[in-house]
Formats: sequence, structure tokens, C-alpha cells
Amino acid sequence: MSLSETGGAGAINTGDRAERFAVKALVMTLFVGLFLLGTGCTLFVAKETLYLESAQDRATQEEVRQHLGAPKFTATASDGRPIWVYQVYYEDPGPANKWGAAGTWCDEYVLTFDKQGILRIWTHKSEGHGGELMPTYCVTDGFKPGS
Repeated sequence: MSLSETGGAGAINTGDRAERFAVKALVMTLFVGLFLLGTGCTLFVAKETLYLESAQDRATQEEVRQHLGAPKFTATASDGRPIWVYQVYYEDPGPANKWGAAGTWCDEYVLTFDKQGILRIWTHKSEGHGGELMPTYCVTDGFKPGS
């Protein structure tokens, strides 16, 4: 007979203690997992995205050019605002087994400046071109010169 079964003063129910410990361990594991997931995802944000998030509503065209280089395309909106397009291609080597295929990924950033040359709006699209090493377009329904 265990101490908890005797019901005596100061009896400790070891089953309850083990259950509370298990629940605390589970909660702690969930918090650590969520923390690692959150920090891990920030490691995979493209440097262009990180820069544009910090540059919106403050960076000039010259500052953007210094950070990102010359745009692939430039255009002017119907109201006279400058539009710059960046396309960033990178090769995905594919999985480390013989069952996958290498390919190319492309990130397209479309930046719109106000008439004073300050970055106001930007969009980002990303698309994988599985198996293609030289795709003919960056992203489906992406920016088209002259549009």
C-alpha cells in the first residue's frame, strides 16, 4: 500500500506529481519548439526583403540602388511614379538523393516610388522552376515591361 492510499497526514500522491511533471515538460517543449520555429524562419528571409521592410517610406531611389543595384526593368506609372523591378534568380541544387531534380527559384520585387523618389510600395513574388535551370520568366503573372 502506498502512502497516498493510506490517506495519512502528509501523504504524497506520486502519481499526481508525475502527471504534473509530464504536463510541465510538454508545455516547456512546446514553447521551445515554437521559439525555434520562429527564429528558424527568420533565417530564411531574403536579404532583399529584409532591406525593403526597413526602407519603405524612407529610402530614396539612390539608397535603394546602392543596396540592391540597378533594377532589371524600370517603368513609369500612369500618374508619373517611378517603378523599379528586381528579379533575383538562384539555383536550387535539389535534394541530396537521386530522386529529385535541381531547378531555379526566382524572386521578383516590384518597387514603386513617389514623385519625390521615396520608396512607398513594394511587392514580392517567388516561384520555383523545378527542373529548369534557365527559365524564360521569373514568376507567373509577374511584371511585364511596358505594362
